[in-house]
Amino acid sequence: MCAGSYRKKGKGEFWKRIGGELARAFAVERGTEDDLLHEDKETLDVVAAKVMRMGMAVPAIAFLESMRPLNFIGSQVLLFFRPILDLAVDGVNTATSPLLGFSIDASFYVRVQRALEKRACVEALITRLETLLAEEEENRKRTGKPESEEKP
Repeated sequence: MCAGSYRKKGKGEFWKRIGGELARAFAVERGTEDDLLHEDKETLDVVAAKVMRMGMAVPAIAFLESMRPLNFIGSQVLLFFRPILDLAVDGVNTATSPLLGFSIDASFYVRVQRALEKRACVEALITRLETLLAEEEENRKRTGKPESEEKP
């Protein structure tokens, strides 16, 4: 009877220890904007400005909110495609620059990829987009222009 109670206690301790180890192994640390470098913040400002200029802030926020847990995987996908970008960047810039209104800069691509590795990046980008949207709405109210008149 003593041996049986010992085993039950041992199994409980074993699973408790395993559960604790697994919780630490799969823990997702929450980063803050203070964890971001100045270069990362500048990169996010540029990305947010480009998204606002294209009028895609609301869809971008929805996309970022839904993909928040996958930001590191997204950065690794960008890292995977970097050699392809290096090979094709001149042709891509020549072809897409007139259509999209911007060209792909390889150094900026790397800055975005490195910023996305940090957990706080997505939240900081969402915050910047929401701030820019609020400023745009405030300017629209101040000037009295409806939304349909502002966009070309």
